[in-house]
Amino acid sequence: MQQPEVGIKIAELRKAKGFTQEELALKCNINVRTIQRIETGSVTPRSFTLNLIYSCLDFKIEEKPITNKFKLSFNQLINGDFENISSRKLINSFIKYAWISGIIYFLLGFGIAGLDFLRSKDNLFITGKVIYIIFKLFIIISAYYYFGGFVVIGSKLKNHVLVISSLITIFAIALFSFYDIISLFYNSIEKQTIDGGKSITFGIIGIVFGIGLIRLNKYYGSSASLAGFFNIIEGCFFLTLILWFVGAILTIPSEIFEIIILYKAYKYPKLLENKIV
Repeated sequence: MQQPEVGIKIAELRKAKGFTQEELALKCNINVRTIQRIETGSVTPRSFTLNLIYSCLDFKIEEKPITNKFKLSFNQLINGDFENISSRKLINSFIKYAWISGIIYFLLGFGIAGLDFLRSKDNLFITGKVIYIIFKLFIIISAYYYFGGFVVIGSKLKNHVLVISSLITIFAIALFSFYDIISLFYNSIEKQTIDGGKSITFGIIGIVFGIGLIRLNKYYGSSASLAGFFNIIEGCFFLTLILWFVGAILTIPSEIFEIIILYKAYKYPKLLENKIV
């Protein structure tokens, strides 16, 4: 059931109980304006709000009443509010995009490494700049789905370290990628300092992210342990600044094991639905 059917149904149930909108709002401990907007169909209530209203009206449902036909929103990723998605297939679909995006992100990394080398030698011509920008934009998009997959997994398994570090990773990749694009068009004398800050940032993130991955070992076995181990080690090398290139090399095995984790999460969705105690 979708809006406006949801609002019509609530209004019918409310009237059948003899409640005014104000009485229902008071009973549910929510704003009367919210009840009014839901009943008129001007807003779609969150699952928690809708279930609360139905509970106050003594109405039981067998299936979730609102169908979300779209991909997970960034807000849902942050809040981990997967209960307002009517089908578990949607979560599994996102994780499918995540592991595929992980492969894309992994392969793009080699291209970006080559282009960054050319850039360091001032050898990026006009066509090279265009390709560089395209690569960076694809990096941002693939990173959203790739690390977004870990936000989903972390949220479902109550692994807050993984959720927070994944979200920070998405933000950091986007921020530094946009800087790299913008700095193409002026004499960026601060770039060396920014690159040092980038190394430190991803060093810290790598260590925290690695800890979050290790906590998945009871669900995804040695893949999680190895992914976490390599992330922690690469993070330590990034923090040295001088040995950042060793950390960059170690991203290869860490990303491979991360993709394996995402693939397992897609292949065995029951691990997310039935948590191991």
